Amino acid sequence: MPVYSSGEATVPLLTLGRVHAGALTDEEGVERRVEVPASICSRHPRAFALVVEGGCMNRVIPEGSHVLVDPDREPQNGSIVVVETEGYQAVMRRWYRGSSTLMLTADSYEKHEDMVFGMDDGPVRVVGTVVWFQPSKEME
Repeated sequence: MPVYSSGEATVPLLTLGRVHAGALTDEEGVERRVEVPASICSRHPRAFALVVEGGCMNRVIPEGSHVLVDPDREPQNGSIVVVETEGYQAVMRRWYRGSSTLMLTADSYEKHEDMVFGMDDGPVRVVGTVVWFQPSKEME
């Protein structure tokens, strides 16, 4: 739940803590709150923050950034999402849903393989859609 004060709000940095936009590894728990503009929080009341690790989304969101994730926002093709897959922990990628496949793609200066899921592949759970981010160099 956001906490408001003088045009700013804070949201929890969830136990999920870090989302990987790079090599897939276990999540790390973090316990604190992140400052977000109140105007953003008011439109996403159940949103939470995560810290980005890795470079798979670095053309859009630099490593170390805080991302605000809305668990209630349905992803659209091209949205940046945080998902959990059967074989991996949480990852952040661009979402592209076709009639029988889901493709999660990196948006990076480096080459990364797309993650493609068909009907027979394990479940992909949408954690939420990224609605805002703050680069780490602007957090100081």
